[in-house]
Amino acid sequence: MPDVGELADRVFAELQRTPASYLVGIAGVPGSGKTTLCRELAARRPDAAILSMDGYHLPRNRLDSEGMRRRGALHTFDADAFRRDLAKLHQTRSGSFPTFDHSEKDPRPDALQVTPDVPMIFVEGIYVLMKSWHAEQFFDLRVFLDIELDLAVERLAIRHVETGLATSLDEGRHRAIHNDRINAEVILADGCRERANLVLNCSVPRA
Repeated sequence: MPDVGELADRVFAELQRTPASYLVGIAGVPGSGKTTLCRELAARRPDAAILSMDGYHLPRNRLDSEGMRRRGALHTFDADAFRRDLAKLHQTRSGSFPTFDHSEKDPRPDALQVTPDVPMIFVEGIYVLMKSWHAEQFFDLRVFLDIELDLAVERLAIRHVETGLATSLDEGRHRAIHNDRINAEVILADGCRERANLVLNCSVPRA
């Protein structure tokens, strides 16, 4: 991945053109580096908050076996709740929002509190610019992290092992190919990259 500091520089340079920006959407396929970038952005703007789409995962008790197998696919998120909460945040600049508990592997309702004094919100997730979610209208800046899908698969294979979703790299790679890559192709086919104001190349430059 290119230096995350350089990517953050580009985001803040874009924000300088629209200093009144409040909601910043950070989208991209799985494994593109959204969380890493958001952490860097928030470190530079400690008065900002991060709202992750992961909090809108459907709880495991609402998923059947196929839903669990494909968890992370579009239909395993509560898109209506996400849009409703984002619309309220856009209007009132406040509210209570879910986060995702990685130890329990389920959302935690009302775990993030946003008050009107928070000047900027980074909203990150793979589907935040999906056409069917009708959320792009709320963002003052829309960022898409672009990456070669084969590279994203390799990153995800490692991550799945590190987070306990897979017991080996082979198992992690199988999950990345048969779940995450499919989700990535849906995102790209939907035109999320083209809906962004700023597209960042997150692939390692070729020699």
